Amino acid sequence: MKSSIIPLLSLLLSTSVFAAQTVTLEDGRQAQLNDDFTWQYVVAATEAKALEEKSADVVVPLVPALNQPNATTFTIGDSKPTLQLSDSGIDLILGTANYANGTVTFPTAITNQSSQAVILVTVEIVLYDMNGNELGKQSADAWLAIKRLADTYLKPKQATQGRDLSIKVPELEQYQIQAKITEVKTRSW
Repeated sequence: MKSSIIPLLSLLLSTSVFAAQTVTLEDGRQAQLNDDFTWQYVVAATEAKALEEKSADVVVPLVPALNQPNATTFTIGDSKPTLQLSDSGIDLILGTANYANGTVTFPTAITNQSSQAVILVTVEIVLYDMNGNELGKQSADAWLAIKRLADTYLKPKQATQGRDLSIKVPELEQYQIQAKITEVKTRSW
């Protein structure tokens, strides 16, 4: 009896440790969700072979990728937020980029996940063209409270709209962006 329980128990433990869930997306593709919070598309063997054969004939131009965790590529007027930044308990979302009068503008939304009131959040943004050439760099305050006026502080667990961040660059359809929160100042209650 004991000898049959040990293999059964080890089988149950091993399958629960390496369990992955497969979900079907709205467009019919399948994705595998892993326990380590990563995911990947599930491609059938026939599809994989067809993709290999197809990709052998296609020449893809190389675009230098920004190897930074807070970097991405975006298209002007895209419907999704551009980038999310986090630092010192502050979550900042750069919204959909707009271009007007020689300037790319990002609306911002800020959430204070820390236990202290925030009085300043400064963000640095660098924009590149698709070849990796720097077009412009800007450092600006996404959140700035009025000094010694507690009602203007971003309180713990509070979310609000921040200031729009703008950067002057030539007009392109797509850009690469690298951004980071460079400063967070807090006040304790």
